[in-house]
Amino acid sequence: MIIILKLILLIYKGELTMELRQVKIIKTLIETGSYTKTARRLNYTQSNVTQQVQLLEKTLNQKLFDYRHKQLRPTPFLKEILPMINQIYDAEQQIKQISSHNNTVRKVRIAAPESLMITGLSEVIKNMIHNYPNIDINLQNNSCSMNQEKLLEDEVDIAFVLNDGVNHHKLNSTLICEEDIVVVAHQEAPDHFDELLQHRQYNHFVINEKGSVYRNMFEQIIQNHQLDIIKTTELWSIGVIKSLLLDNIGFSFLPYRTVKKEIESGQLKVIETPFSVEKLGSYILTKSYPWNKDINQLMIEEVTNFFSSK
Repeated sequence: MIIILKLILLIYKGELTMELRQVKIIKTLIETGSYTKTARRLNYTQSNVTQQVQLLEKTLNQKLFDYRHKQLRPTPFLKEILPMINQIYDAEQQIKQISSHNNTVRKVRIAAPESLMITGLSEVIKNMIHNYPNIDINLQNNSCSMNQEKLLEDEVDIAFVLNDGVNHHKLNSTLICEEDIVVVAHQEAPDHFDELLQHRQYNHFVINEKGSVYRNMFEQIIQNHQLDIIKTTELWSIGVIKSLLLDNIGFSFLPYRTVKKEIESGQLKVIETPFSVEKLGSYILTKSYPWNKDINQLMIEEVTNFFSSK
């Protein structure tokens, strides 16, 4: 990290301008997958983009891109050094911000699962937008596994995950709340899970997209208890899943917080199960960089205060 920061200082002083230009080109090439689009976005000529990539490849003695199925793809070597490239680029941007004036808008990129977005995190974001006008928030909705990966690759600054524990030496994790995960169905469905499976109308697992932590949990339960599920429907949104349940179709396996309103209103109900389900923790994940430590801490405090009051 010290070496990287020293390098960034040299870049900012103009002593390594060429290297920063190359970093920008590499990042943009990965985003666009095209030399033409990269040149247009950065206002370079296409030949200049090609030349800079070739110079960097010569310096590193490694190939950075190759074509597969007529598409430009990063090589395994580039994927390996991409986190460092992102750190260099992000740190250079932060140095420029800090060196300007105190009213500079700070940007923070956040990745969170839908289950947290619809049960309180959106309220936290709205409060921060109102209370801290100098912070610009870029919010992405992804699966928990993707959120953690994006943070590791420095594509986001803060990641939220629903998990049974996060253990990675590069990440700091803070538990913000614990989630009950429940089997839920329409109010007219049988009360007990064993009985529910005897009805074709309800033996229909309305399932989250792949990568969902609670989907993985229930698939493990199915395997462990040899449950006979007749039909499954995979949907990308908790809101859409609930719409099927409200139409008296099937059952699902969701964080209680996401269906609390419908349960309390008598539209849906929790189904009793012969198996126990452990609670899952909701975590906020960060990295310890000196330029974003204050924003990370602010977000941790805002989120933990909000969820602890619920």
